[in-house]
Amino acid sequence: MQHDVIEQVQFRAHSPEADRRMAEAAWAAQTAMEQLPGYVSRQFGNSDDGGWVDLVRWKSMQHAQSAAATAGSEPAIAAYFALIDMGSVQMRHYQAPAPAALWSRLAPPRRATLCLCVQDFAAVRRFHEQHFNARATFEAEAYLALQLGGPLAPELHLMQPCSEQPAFAGRGMMLNIELDDVDAVHARMAAAGVDMRMPLEDHPWGDRAFSCVDPAGLELYCYSPRPMAVEYAGGLRSPWRLEAPADAIEEALPA
Repeated sequence: MQHDVIEQVQFRAHSPEADRRMAEAAWAAQTAMEQLPGYVSRQFGNSDDGGWVDLVRWKSMQHAQSAAATAGSEPAIAAYFALIDMGSVQMRHYQAPAPAALWSRLAPPRRATLCLCVQDFAAVRRFHEQHFNARATFEAEAYLALQLGGPLAPELHLMQPCSEQPAFAGRGMMLNIELDDVDAVHARMAAAGVDMRMPLEDHPWGDRAFSCVDPAGLELYCYSPRPMAVEYAGGLRSPWRLEAPADAIEEALPA
């Protein structure tokens, strides 16, 4: 059974200078936030009237309460908290009920990440840093985790080949990357001489896209959503919609 809780914290900065520094400090604390037990996800933003909101999803109320009691001991989080007018803080917690048809007994995976076995991390890393603003979230001699674009962005992991996992051969795999402006990215990558596989064009299945190849041989399908043609719209599904009462579905689930 899923017991996720959404924590909503509303607040204001204690000074104009703190307000200007707030966003950078909040995201500088992201790595430490992700290491707190029970962390699931986070969103952060501000309003025109100077208010800020931090939304964090935890695996349970116990995890949320534990984080509230201990998070301030982490230096990056403490630096973020130091900018807040604590007298303005309003905190609320919301239960995040899961679809009874799916997660009542079978909890969902929290994350899925593509990992490639490659010999040379450096070339792949440079490519993704240059074209997708990637940053390493973990690096060791035999493993590298890259986050593409910033906090909360998709990740690509790289691992050195071993006897159990041979090197990626560059065939039969494609990584789909959704972009806000696919034309701008295509123009920039084409000017840089990136190896293109598919031309930039509109597709009836609902996107405008091109594909290119990174130094590991991984094909990257880069796209921005577009309206879907009628002949493809019929393939859309609503897998989380309940077609029967929740109690009937609960009885039908495997033990």
